[in-house]
Amino acid sequence: MEEAAESYLSCETSGIGTSAPKQILVIDDEPELRELVADNVIRAGFRVDTARDGEEGWKALCVTAYDLLITDHEMPKLTGLALIERLRAVSTRPPCILISGSLPMPVSALNGIVHPGAVLRKPFSASALIEKVYGLLSHGDFQNYNAARPHNAPAFGTLRHMPIG
Repeated sequence: MEEAAESYLSCETSGIGTSAPKQILVIDDEPELRELVADNVIRAGFRVDTARDGEEGWKALCVTAYDLLITDHEMPKLTGLALIERLRAVSTRPPCILISGSLPMPVSALNGIVHPGAVLRKPFSASALIEKVYGLLSHGDFQNYNAARPHNAPAFGTLRHMPIG
């Protein structure tokens, strides 16, 4: 876990306009949905890795400093929310989008764990997904969220959003 923390803490918070495309990890146990989300993110100009479940995603996060995590909630081995909580125990990066057909708790409670507004209920549109990706990766949302966050809340990066799910 220390390796994951070091890789994220050494990341720069450069904006979307940099020359290298942002690297995004997409995690979902449903192959069709995982590939659909990944394809939409790739078409938006980002590099994408995928994982089949939370544990596989955790392993990827431990070796690669992703700019954004997009994860389903209901998965075998490790839920999306448990993965985000594990990640937040060692690092405030990367920002995360949680997608789910049934949320494990009210959205207001999730805002203390994931970036406010970064929860997508299935089904959702490709445009809604990409809007969130751009919104979380952009400097403005990152700075505004970090300035407004409670002192004990983790800091996050920034992002922006067809039907999916």
